[in-house]
Amino acid sequence: MRFFPESSKTRKLERDLDRRRLGGVCSGLARYTGISVTAVRFVFLGSIFFSFSLTLWLYLVLWILLPGRRSSVLELSWQLRRKARRLEKLIDTTHARLSLPSPQLALEHTHQLVLSLLPDFDDLSNRKDAELVVAKRTALEELPNILEHYLRLPPSYSERSSGTAAEERLGEELNRLEILLRGVAEQRFYQRIAETTENPDALEGRSQNAGLLSVRQNLESLRRRIAGRVDDEVEGKIADIMVALLSLLSRLSQNTDATDPNHYNVRQIAHDYLPGALERYLALPPSLARTEPVTQGKTAHDLLSEQLDVLDQSLRNMLTSLYRNDAQGLLVHGRFLRDKFVEHPDDWLK
Repeated sequence: MRFFPESSKTRKLERDLDRRRLGGVCSGLARYTGISVTAVRFVFLGSIFFSFSLTLWLYLVLWILLPGRRSSVLELSWQLRRKARRLEKLIDTTHARLSLPSPQLALEHTHQLVLSLLPDFDDLSNRKDAELVVAKRTALEELPNILEHYLRLPPSYSERSSGTAAEERLGEELNRLEILLRGVAEQRFYQRIAETTENPDALEGRSQNAGLLSVRQNLESLRRRIAGRVDDEVEGKIADIMVALLSLLSRLSQNTDATDPNHYNVRQIAHDYLPGALERYLALPPSLARTEPVTQGKTAHDLLSEQLDVLDQSLRNMLTSLYRNDAQGLLVHGRFLRDKFVEHPDDWLK
């Protein structure tokens, strides 16, 4: 059962059986081209008067040749199916209005996550899951409201610079929803793995893995948003800090106590210090962030670069300290082996 829609780049020409009036040819063409299904049907009906029977024969040929496509939402309850179809129409209309690739991609990713969670939403009445309840409210209430607010803007609004700002704001909101929904979807994935294997270790490690994935998704979202707003050197610093952060979080969560100072500092960098620096920079006007001096002739871009250097050096020091502790353990183990098998080779017989 497939719950993930195809990307707009890999979309196939198929008859859309969900919105069909006859054979689903017009609705399939509308879905493939991104044009309103009403407009496609109007063109088909209007062409009958000019092409006589040619349009009818073309429709029959496409009906026979094109495969049918039926959405997986038909397998849901009728209440949830109605909400899912309403959301799908809003997403299709919004996608056609967007001109920037970043909001379009965020909208597609969010739609994929919503569809993957729909079966869990349908079974929600049979169990208590606070996170799933929040995800359902986000997907079926908050997301449609955001899209409706955007669609209320006049179509000509997107042609002005203020329209671009509206698309960027929509992209930020979609990224926020994507992070929330992705976290819930991945937790459901680990739950299914644990339930299938009946492995208690999988249940124990699920929260740790979900926490690391949440951090990674949040940082990846920030890196996508800041791309193009900083030079390649600063982007490289952000990428290096992300790699070091994820490595340290994974290592410390497995081998140290949560009260360890290094563990606390790494978590603060991941959840507060680094996102805070990037969010404050993103809030500044792009035209001034790299040109207008703030203090001592330094721009906001320069100040961000200095703050990233401080965070990077702190993480390097933590990695060095962790390496030395691991190396010390290896040294002690080597001394044990030498004492056991080299200096006292007969002890293993005892």
